[in-house]
Amino acid sequence: IARENKMLVYAHFNLMVCCPAGTDMQKPTNHLENTFSRLGIHISRRAFNQLELFVNSFPGNAYQMNPDYDRFLTLSDAAMCMMYKERMKRSEDTPIKVYYTDRQGVPVAIDITGKEGRIKLTDNSNFFCLGPSGSGKSFHMNSVVRQLWEQETDIVMVDTGNSYEGLCEYVGGKYISYSTERPITMNPFRINPEELNVEKIGFLKNLVLLIWKGPNGDVSKEEDKIVNMVIEEYYEVYFHPENKRFSEEQREDMARSLRIDLRSMEDNPDEIRRKQERIRKFSQVKKRLENIQDRSVLTDSWSEDEMGFSRDDLLNYTPEELCEMEFSQLQDGTIEDTINKMESRRMKLSVEELSFNSFYEYAIQRIPDICKENNIHFALSSFRFMMKDFYKGGTFEKTLNEDFDGTLFDETFIVFEIDSIKDHKILFPLVTLIIMDVFQQKMRLKKKRKALIIEEAWKAIASPLMAEYILYLYKTARKFWASIGVVTQEIQDIVDSPIVKQTIINNSDVIMLLDQSKFKERYGDIKAILGLTDVEVKKIFTINRLDNKEGRSFFREVYIRRGANGDVFGVEEPRECYMTYTTERAEKEALKLYKAQMGCSIQQALEQYCRDWSRSGIDKSLAFAQRVNQEGRVLYLPASNKS
Repeated sequence: IARENKMLVYAHFNLMVCCPAGTDMQKPTNHLENTFSRLGIHISRRAFNQLELFVNSFPGNAYQMNPDYDRFLTLSDAAMCMMYKERMKRSEDTPIKVYYTDRQGVPVAIDITGKEGRIKLTDNSNFFCLGPSGSGKSFHMNSVVRQLWEQETDIVMVDTGNSYEGLCEYVGGKYISYSTERPITMNPFRINPEELNVEKIGFLKNLVLLIWKGPNGDVSKEEDKIVNMVIEEYYEVYFHPENKRFSEEQREDMARSLRIDLRSMEDNPDEIRRKQERIRKFSQVKKRLENIQDRSVLTDSWSEDEMGFSRDDLLNYTPEELCEMEFSQLQDGTIEDTINKMESRRMKLSVEELSFNSFYEYAIQRIPDICKENNIHFALSSFRFMMKDFYKGGTFEKTLNEDFDGTLFDETFIVFEIDSIKDHKILFPLVTLIIMDVFQQKMRLKKKRKALIIEEAWKAIASPLMAEYILYLYKTARKFWASIGVVTQEIQDIVDSPIVKQTIINNSDVIMLLDQSKFKERYGDIKAILGLTDVEVKKIFTINRLDNKEGRSFFREVYIRRGANGDVFGVEEPRECYMTYTTERAEKEALKLYKAQMGCSIQQALEQYCRDWSRSGIDKSLAFAQRVNQEGRVLYLPASNKS
């Protein structure tokens, strides 16, 4: 004890069991004895000095404990193990307050971003939410999104199951559902010169590669670079049409490349035969010149135009040297002619307007020249075939050629519902990518807090091809007061996807976990990926397991970790909010019936619906909705009706 500087203290601990009169006290006391016994602690029951212990347990009265049998001497470390270290949760000091309840039902406000409160818990406010079907995932996210919107946050959501239709209508937001007749369209190629930067070119490159190769396609470095070059030249031609000619630097670079290509042809059998023939010819002429005594008489025996060299050259150089010199001259002429032809074709290329159509037309004309300039192969037929669907006359000609609804930039709550294309291998990721670019523009232009929440649609872009863009968007968001949230329900989604692990989770400092009991048998992988401790896992598996639901409205629990700080919170909302958030088809239809028959706003319909629900005496929301749908009318139940 002295060597380790330990402290000896007197300690006393007691438990008071309070039960209504007539209750069998044996049951709770046996439970306590068994629980402590499993921890290696043996407790004793006191019956002779209960009043004394009760009074001495008041704050400041501990000194009256009997030293003979109420106190024991022990090390301070051991004594502190039994101290009551927890406290009631308190609302946090933060400008953005998202309300939950503690586990006793007391409302508490927390900084859901983890970085805007007085105590900073995170470096970024991106979040990842995991909850199986039926765990209350949509209910929770509706509650969070509503409160964020009420506190001046611009919301953009990508949904695949109509989970936010009710809330969007309630707040007066814009609900955009994809259909063949009214597709979500955008002209991502139409930009200002100021918007042309590395990020924008990278986005357009990903867009083009996505159409050509699909979300999981393999893209070679050559293909990646050629598409990037074409995009850069496309905008150069549009913004600076006067700069179509090759610069001196470009011409020199092309000449070097072509010279290397011509050199590589020297081993060609035809070229070898041609050289041998020229060397033989040079040898014959050289021999004739050397045999002529009077070198001024050469008219019949020599033609400089025919041989390409002067007589002095022929006499002073060997046939092999003459052949090499001729080859170099031919090279220079061929190279210059080739570059001039390429420049001429380039001069004829023009871009009248910025759209996918004009990009397609420019690309299929320019790519062959780029390949020739650099002597590389490019699958132009495949490229042209896959891109044609989005060109004029194609199946999806509107998708990338019609301008986006500019008024959406002023909307504060937007939901993109793309459930109808979730099984389309190209449109699904493409439209998701377009929406993310819309958010990116909004993120840069708007000064308020922004949030992009992607439900199951995130799977469409979780591919190696999109990894770089997703990482860029995640890392850029915090610089523009924005958050990106991904919501999913399948355990395999995070276990099997390296994009989720390396890009999404690693850049999300806020983790939200709903009831995980369905995953209990295989939770090891999730624990490892999310970096959960054993203590956190124990907390997580108490979600919705406590006896704390009696007398409360619709209630679900969620584990929220911000940085290294995690705890279980309750999501409890009144019936009006529940009906706004519900994803149950019967409940949604019942509320729509009220709104249609009353010819009123969603607020008035909610109030009347919940008033009738309360007066009906039916506790379950689904049961009441079924009654409404069965009767097919607004019930208008009187206050006295308890049926």
